[in-house]
Amino acid sequence: MESSLPLIWAATLTACGFSLSAGTLAQTVFPAKPLRFIAMGVGFPENTARVIGNEISAVIKQVVVVEPKPGANGILAAEFVAKAPPDGYTLLVGTNSTHAANPSLYKKLPYHYINDFAPVSGLSTGMLLAVVNPHVPVKTIAELTALARRSPGKLAYGSGSSVGLTAMEFYKLLAGVNISNVPYKTVPQATTDLIAGRIDMMIVNLGTAMPQVQAGKLRGLAVTGAKRWPVLPDTPTMREAGVPNYEWTFWNAAWLPAGTPTEVVSRMNELIVAALDRPKVKDYLFNAGSSAFATTPRDLMKFQIAEHDKWRKVILAAKIQAE
Repeated sequence: MESSLPLIWAATLTACGFSLSAGTLAQTVFPAKPLRFIAMGVGFPENTARVIGNEISAVIKQVVVVEPKPGANGILAAEFVAKAPPDGYTLLVGTNSTHAANPSLYKKLPYHYINDFAPVSGLSTGMLLAVVNPHVPVKTIAELTALARRSPGKLAYGSGSSVGLTAMEFYKLLAGVNISNVPYKTVPQATTDLIAGRIDMMIVNLGTAMPQVQAGKLRGLAVTGAKRWPVLPDTPTMREAGVPNYEWTFWNAAWLPAGTPTEVVSRMNELIVAALDRPKVKDYLFNAGSSAFATTPRDLMKFQIAEHDKWRKVILAAKIQAE
């Protein structure tokens, strides 16, 4: 698989090719009707789609309808967009789940992460926060590690996405601990159970975790990025907290169905990149523990292939069994 990626990539860039004649495109100004943004999940992906969609709507004078299709680590949303007409009106707001982790987490997917999509642009990249329910008697990652080693398998964490799953499994691998996984359909569902004390901990995006930490419903232990996040200046990184070599981030990006005309892909790229540079979008992303991640279509393709290889290595090292 990996050895064939450059060939697949080259073929896809040609195929994404850009199939519509200039004469046909000239007959219609794109977009001439409402756009559909299909978000791979509720919470951060959906909210990101709405904030960006609002900015685009104001420019194109068309409605941008955001439709979350949560579940199965984004598989439902990705399959829906992969099978949509390649006319530019149905766009996937996906993540490293849909286009980096899933090919290694599932034995069979109803879509191909390269062949079935035309990359448009990155959207955001950010870090996660390790949190525990306040009933867990720890205040640091070091204390959590010590507790998990004393009671292997007794603590439980929730995972509502492949990002949270792999972030936790990477921690378990580096720290040498056994913490049981409780899978959920969505991150909000897992967070609800964490607040209720049905599970003990999660590693989750800051946008979801911070309001609960600030309300005292969860306790933040460490962020997963290379540096501390300015909104949480007193919260250490996982490395600072005693987990050497730990760094884990997430990203969101946008794709159209394969076969979408080049001119349409370029127009959507222009609209998204401009939206990412607007203050409302920047402020939203910053407060959610992330930052704008604008790319060209070609650079997004290169990036997602590199991320696929990186995630595959971690998933194999952590011995996460493909479903």
